[in-house]
Amino acid sequence: MNRNVEVNVTGIHSRDGEPTEKVESLAAGIYELLEDGSCTIEYDEEQDTGSGSMKIHNRVIIGADGQKMEIIRGGATTSKLTFAEKLEYDTEYVTPYGTMLMKVKTNSFDFTRVGGNEEIKVVADYDLEIDGQVVSKSMIVIDIKNAVAS
Repeated sequence: MNRNVEVNVTGIHSRDGEPTEKVESLAAGIYELLEDGSCTIEYDEEQDTGSGSMKIHNRVIIGADGQKMEIIRGGATTSKLTFAEKLEYDTEYVTPYGTMLMKVKTNSFDFTRVGGNEEIKVVADYDLEIDGQVVSKSMIVIDIKNAVAS
């Protein structure tokens, strides 16, 4: 089952000695409920590069039990982040300038469905580490709602 959805993503990042950064994006996407009960949400977002903008394709996979989420970002910069309660996950952040090895430590993870699958909200609070040092305390909030027909 596929349907058009509105995807609102908010990222909040705190780094030592810097003001908290809040990044929000809103995009049209496609929600698909898979046979095993898991779901995927795919959407494209525009990212400012300083010299213009580029399109980034995102794929969010939420497990059937609502206990785990993966976010796979494509484009010139790629990453795969996995979130689950108290999960520590090693990953690569690949850029045109090289690859950084990172660890994602999920502190809390919450998945909520409203009206069956009419609205989904996922919140992950996590730390990003590079070389054993926490470089960012972060939170991602993803709100998925049925698209309004125009």
